[in-house]
Amino acid sequence: MRAARLTTSIVTAAFIVSVAPAYAQTAPPEPPRAESSSGAGQFIRDVGSDYRNFFSWETALWLGIGGAAAAAIHPFDDDLKDDSQSSDVNLKGGQYYGGAAVQVPLAVGWWIIGAAAGSTKGANAGRDLLRAQISATSWTYAIKYPVNRTRPNGDPRSFPSGHASSTFATAAVLQQYYGWKLGIPAYAAAVYTAASRVTDNKHWASDVTFGAFVGIASGRTVTLHVRRQPVAIAPSIARGGGAVFITVGGLQ
Repeated sequence: MRAARLTTSIVTAAFIVSVAPAYAQTAPPEPPRAESSSGAGQFIRDVGSDYRNFFSWETALWLGIGGAAAAAIHPFDDDLKDDSQSSDVNLKGGQYYGGAAVQVPLAVGWWIIGAAAGSTKGANAGRDLLRAQISATSWTYAIKYPVNRTRPNGDPRSFPSGHASSTFATAAVLQQYYGWKLGIPAYAAAVYTAASRVTDNKHWASDVTFGAFVGIASGRTVTLHVRRQPVAIAPSIARGGGAVFITVGGLQ
């Protein structure tokens, strides 16, 4: 029963993260890309813009909420660890899915397959998945080294969880491109990965909580151009009256 409470608490926290209200990004969005085959130079410039755009009010909001949630869970870290280690819950697989050996090839493969299939959307999604991994990993380790929190198994650099940040970054990108039909399973995989890091004694619950927010902030930063919603207003005059057509994001 205690293990069930552990898993439920992590799943609930991650679910709240995934459906939290999305506030407008204050950093300037990138212009929409008409082509998915941008060269290496453009990719490097886009990664550079991701680092700049990460410093925004939206990111501060996500990380602020994540920090508050991690601080709230922190007093219970030891109890949650004991619960997980005294239970028979086995969440194998999360350690592999959340690792760079899976996440990076997943992003590159999505990019290549999308381009080969002639899908601009698919290729751009893969491109942004790779950018999200670069961003999430960079900011995770930028925090890990100065904090240098000891893991529950005695190893260093526990806070925040890189597996959580990478998988939640992937989920955030996929949700932006494909909606909740793909976002829900992607977030479910991220939740599973986060929970597995606790049950495997590799991370504290507060580590994976804050890591999830780092991942979502990274995923949303690299998809600014997807979330851009241009508005066009076109008046029309006809006999006996007129009309105004408003187009948002290409849809009337």
